[in-house]
Amino acid sequence: MPDVAFIGSEIFLYQKLFQELKVSYQFISPEILGSPFLPRFKVALIPTGFANPLYSRALPALQRIRSNISQFVKEGGILTIFGAMVPTHDFDWLPLPLEYVCELSTQSVAPSCHECSSLLSTSTPECDGFFIPGERFETVLKDHKGRAILVAASLGEGLIVATSVHEFPAGEYIKWAVHRAKPSKL
Repeated sequence: MPDVAFIGSEIFLYQKLFQELKVSYQFISPEILGSPFLPRFKVALIPTGFANPLYSRALPALQRIRSNISQFVKEGGILTIFGAMVPTHDFDWLPLPLEYVCELSTQSVAPSCHECSSLLSTSTPECDGFFIPGERFETVLKDHKGRAILVAASLGEGLIVATSVHEFPAGEYIKWAVHRAKPSKL
C-alpha cells in the first residue's frame, strides 16, 4: 500500500522528494480516480493548477468522486490541496465550504504552532492566491493583508489541508502527514 497518492501526471521533482523521504507513493491519473482497484492511501496530494485545464485534467475527476473524497478524509486520510490557479474557485467537490482567489505574491508569514504549518519550508513563501475559509476551516497562516494562505479542517478522523503556497511541501510535512493519517480508500 503506497502512503501518498499524487493526483496528476508523474513529476520528477515530487518523485525525488518522496524517494529522499523514503515515503511510498503512486502517481494517480485523474481518469482512474474512484476506481475500486486503487489501493488505500494515507495522504492525497492535489498539486497547484488542478482546476486549470491548461495544466491539469483533475477537476472533472475530483467533482465526479466528491463522495469518495469525503469518505477518504472521514476514515482518517489527509487531503492536501494546493492553489487552483484560476481566477476564482469554489471547492464544490469538498465536503466543507472553501473558496480560492488567485493573486500571485511573495508573502512574509509569522510562525504557527498548528501541526500542519510544517508544510512551509520558508517564512517568505511564494503564494498564488488566498482562501476564504468556510465553516469548520481554521486559518493556520495569513498573508500580510490578513487573508488565509493555509487552512485546515478536521472531518471524521482525517484532515483537509489547503494552501496557496506555490512551493513544494516541506519534507517534514510529508513525514508528519504520513505518520498521522490512516490508510483510506480514495
